[in-house]
Amino acid sequence: MRRRRLWGTPAKLVLFGLVLVFLNASCGPPAVGDAFTLRLGGWTVLPDEDLRLVYLAVLDERCPHGEICASAGRAIVTMSYARPSAGPAVSFTMDVVKAEGAFGGYRVEYADLSPSADFLTLRLDRQST
Repeated sequence: MRRRRLWGTPAKLVLFGLVLVFLNASCGPPAVGDAFTLRLGGWTVLPDEDLRLVYLAVLDERCPHGEICASAGRAIVTMSYARPSAGPAVSFTMDVVKAEGAFGGYRVEYADLSPSADFLTLRLDRQST
């Protein structure tokens, strides 16, 4: 009986390694203008901005998926931001349904909340002065 190799030819192994390198390079830290996702209770750092964001809590009163409602409802998220080199964290709230929010010199350009409200996706832009 002939044994089969796990990876096959060396060319396949090299190709697999290149795919891993590409995936690792494309998964760097978020920056202003990038969409990024936070898990409820989780945090992310935008190192170029010296900014740390935390997704703390949510009050989800959105219209249930598949239902017909008079309005879309609201989903109020509580977050905090901090500039680790400059001072303590500051909490703020925003309505994800309206996607309106501003904090610490940034404005929320895009916001989306998963149906379970466990994940929040944001895209930030610098506030014009």
